[in-house]
Amino acid sequence: MTAPSPEITTFWREFVDAQASLQAQPLRERVESANVLIERHLSGLALEMSGGDSDAVVDLIVTAHGSIDNFPLLMEVVAAAPTLQNYRLRAFRERTSQPDFPIGMEGFELSTSEVLVACGQDDGQAALEIRFGREIPSDYQDHARNMAFIMLDHVLGEYDFAVKVGAVDFVEEASDPLAPWVPLSQFVPVFDRYWVDTLGRTSDFPAGEHDWSGMTLSFGGQDDEDGSGDEAEDKAIVMVNRSANPVAMRADLAYALTLDLAVGNRDQLAAVQDLQDQAATLLALPQLGIMAYTLTRAGRRKAVYYVGDKQLAMQTLAPLLLRDEAESLELTFAFDPAWSGYFEFAVHCP
Repeated sequence: MTAPSPEITTFWREFVDAQASLQAQPLRERVESANVLIERHLSGLALEMSGGDSDAVVDLIVTAHGSIDNFPLLMEVVAAAPTLQNYRLRAFRERTSQPDFPIGMEGFELSTSEVLVACGQDDGQAALEIRFGREIPSDYQDHARNMAFIMLDHVLGEYDFAVKVGAVDFVEEASDPLAPWVPLSQFVPVFDRYWVDTLGRTSDFPAGEHDWSGMTLSFGGQDDEDGSGDEAEDKAIVMVNRSANPVAMRADLAYALTLDLAVGNRDQLAAVQDLQDQAATLLALPQLGIMAYTLTRAGRRKAVYYVGDKQLAMQTLAPLLLRDEAESLELTFAFDPAWSGYFEFAVHCP
């Protein structure tokens, strides 16, 4: 594993040093004191605790309040945590075990049983349509919508709501008249079934030969120097691995690793394709990652793999990337837990 940043190391050292004084405080005050520590070093993250004042061990939740930009930092903080005597450490705010609950805001109360949800598709993510099962006074419309978002975060869990859910629209009628309306208090099993049965996200790595689809993209021609417009069109060939869909958006496959190589002639193309295919095999056998798509354009071929552990992926591929045909390699990692790069092409590929 990569060594944690100085900020993460300092935070955990101070947290461990403060454990004794934290234990002497009631839980609410303990949470406030712990957040003073994390805010001093790690902007964008917060700590929550679940348990009782007298519990010897309580749950310690590291949250980014749903901000995907801060998810990589959150995961690094949790991975670097020392052994904590009085805490069970958890990454992200988990789903509540009691989804039927009310919340109040400025004198207005709303229950999850009064928030009705219909589930649809937004490219690779789930789309949610929401209406209210009771009359909402005009002065509280914005309150009710804000409260519905807070409820969704608690019911679906921080990670799933941020990553798996795309568009959220407040409507009077569902865009799909056949989509059932379900109270948010009963929505979790409906959402999970939709994720698996409709979107096909079983989380199972594909076995055997993978199913690939291809398409050609045209980016339009450019005028040459005399303005005749005869210059060849800029085209790209995209190949999408349909078999990757079942593991799309798995929390342990959140990083897009791109191997971008020059393919100036037919022989180079064959050698690069072979190297990228071997990389796919090396990652897939121990289920460290999966090749999701390739894009060939302007004399280069990109292969994009989704992996979980960047360091382990690089260790696995290191011998392959030292070969002569990898001389032109441009390698990048991007945090893409919603697989937006994959679905940019997968939803359009025949």
